[in-house]
Formats: sequence, structure tokens, C-alpha cells
Amino acid sequence: MLPPEYFDHKEDRLLELYRQLENFILKDITRRLLSAGEMTATADRLIWKLKQMGESQAAIEQKLQKLTGLTRKELRSLLQDAVLTSWEDDRATLGQLSIELSNPLENAAVIRVMDAEFKKSLGELTNLTRTTMNQAGNDLINMLDEADLRVAAGVQSYSAAVCDILDRYAGRGIYVDYPSGTRRTLEAAVRLCVVTSMNQTAAQVTNQYIVEGGIEYVLVSAHLGARVAQKGQPALASHADWQGKVYKIRGTTPEYSNLLERTGYDVDPNTGQGTVKNPLGLHGYNCRHSHKPWDPRLRNPYVDENGNLKIDSEKNRKRYELQQKQRAMERSLRAWKRKLIEKQEQINNPREDMDVDKLQQDYDRMAYQLTQKNKAYNDFCKQNDLQPQYDRIKVADFGREQTKQANQGARRYKNEKE
Repeated sequence: MLPPEYFDHKEDRLLELYRQLENFILKDITRRLLSAGEMTATADRLIWKLKQMGESQAAIEQKLQKLTGLTRKELRSLLQDAVLTSWEDDRATLGQLSIELSNPLENAAVIRVMDAEFKKSLGELTNLTRTTMNQAGNDLINMLDEADLRVAAGVQSYSAAVCDILDRYAGRGIYVDYPSGTRRTLEAAVRLCVVTSMNQTAAQVTNQYIVEGGIEYVLVSAHLGARVAQKGQPALASHADWQGKVYKIRGTTPEYSNLLERTGYDVDPNTGQGTVKNPLGLHGYNCRHSHKPWDPRLRNPYVDENGNLKIDSEKNRKRYELQQKQRAMERSLRAWKRKLIEKQEQINNPREDMDVDKLQQDYDRMAYQLTQKNKAYNDFCKQNDLQPQYDRIKVADFGREQTKQANQGARRYKNEKE
């Protein structure tokens, strides 16, 4: 079993790689829009747009070639560490039942499972990068088209239209569209893929030991701030309701419910194959709960002497809602930093008809707003006893020098106001 806190910051290195990709795409698109000319009435405009999209995708492809090698290495390391950490916990539990577990790196069945999960996870990340590249090309064409329409309608000059469109794009970030119709930011998509892959890989290895040990029960982990079901979702979407309990893998007893029925996760007792039957439940999307082999004779550490969960349901709900607000504030901070990066790109590579002084004033105002958002975030965390997650507000290309530059801009704006 992997404790919920195990997942904290595990995805940071991979996220940093994808943040670099996102900012590379943002800057590439910004430069291409800024260098584009006014709309013309000839077919040459369409040819030029397609050429720009091709050149942009070629540049992104080159960036991806470097990213892919690093991603493969980081992913394998993450999954192997998750497996070994989970195995240590499972071994301690089964040791109480006099069942010895072989090292996962020396167990042929476990190695096959690990390899299969690695290939599956790598495939998901590869699809993610390809989707990102294609989406970036579509975004470039769509923004060029929008700028042309604004100019043709007499709404704005080309430069003003481009600035507005780029500001909006930087604030939004790059989205990944899934076949299901779900849309996530690139960062959210990577985080989901990495956390879910670590959890499911460790779970599949645990399942192999469940079969080897002839285990009939599992214990599911628990933590404060567990997910609460939203309106319209099935009951198992509320992780707070099924966490910290013991379940029977097959069938039920008066004391123990069935694992699949309560959590949406199934374990084949013959093959050890674990299956997420409902992605809203155990081991589903972004789930940080794990399961471990169990026996009713052991003491459940998540319940009190009366068998009640030690985590108060109302405290859990409040913590979950506060964490959701914290995540929203972190998304806003990342978006604001991307806006500053993009605005600086406008300042560094202005069109002839652009007012650079006005661009700098916009930058200073946005920099000041960033300082206010940072303060609000820190105050919110302090007031609600939450740990600030500074890794979640990082943006590639917004390091020490960019922070210093933004602080200087914020001071200029504040001085002008006073």
C-alpha cells in the first residue's frame, strides 16, 4: 500500500519537463503571431498560415524528441520506486500472518506486471505529447483567423487584436482534449497521468502478492481531505465514504462489504489482475487511495475501538473544499505567470505599430496583480492551516530573474498609483 502523502511532489520532475514544453509553445506561437502581417485578400494568406503551422509543429517535434527520452527515464524511476515502497508496506502486513513476500525485482510475475504498466503509462504520456503538438497547431491557426476577423470587422488593429488574443491564450494555457469530451490543462493532464500510473502500477503488484498468499480481504487507506462526491455523481465517487475500511474481494459477509460494489475496483483472485471498473472510484483518476492485503484478525489502524473511522466526515468535507479552493488559487497564479512571460515576449519583440511603453505599463500592472494574488494565497493557507504548495505554482521560464523583474514592475505600478 502507498500512503496518500507518498504522492506529494512525486510528479514534480515530469511536470517541469512539460512546463518547459508548454512555455516553448507559448513563446513560439507569440513570436509567429507578432511577426504576422495584416490580412490580405489573396490565397497567399492561407498558404502562409499552413506554412507557419508546419514550421511550428516541426519546432515542437524537435523539442519533443529531447523530452521523450527524459520522460521515459523519469517515468520508469517513479513507477519502480512506487512498487518498492508499496511492497515494503505489504511485506510488513503479511509478515504478521507469517507470509513471506519475494522481492518484486526478483519475481518474474511481478516484473511482467511492472513492464506492462510501464508500457501503458508511457503510451499515455506519448499520446499526451502528440495531442499537445496537434492542439498547438490548431491553436495557432485559430488565433490567426480570429485576429484576421477582428481586423476585417474594423474592431481592432492587428497589433491590438494579437495582444488581446495572446493575453487570453497565456491565461488559459494549453488544453488537452480527451475522446470522452473531457478537457484538461496540460499540467493537470500530466499530473493525472503520473499519479494514476504510480497508484495503479503499485496496486497491480500488490494484487500479485494477494494471489500468491491466498488473501481474501483488503484494507483501503484513508486520509483527511478525501474526495467528496459532486452533484449527479454516483455514491462511490465520494472516497470519504469508503476509505479506511476492510473489504472482501469476492462476495460479502455481515461485517465486510464487497470491494467492487463499494469502491468500483475489482481484483481477480485467480490471476491477480486489478481492474478499475469505475474511474471515479478506487485507483481511478487522480485517486491517492491504495489497498493492501489484509486479514480480519489484524487491527485496522484507521478506525477506533468502536469500529468508527477516526476521520470526522464533516472535518473531511471542509478540508476537501478548502483544498479545492487552494488548487483554484494555484491555477490562477500559474496563469498569471504565463501572462507575464507572454507580455514580456511582446515587449522584447514588438511590431512596428506597437506602443512599447503601453506594453510595459500593462506588464507592470499585471506584475502588481501577481503580488496581490501571491499574498492572498499565502494568507488563505495560513488562515486555514493548509501547507502552501509552492511547487504547484511554478512555471518554467519564470525563475529568479523573472521574479525579480516582475517585482520591479509591481513596484513601478504601485509607485505610480501612490
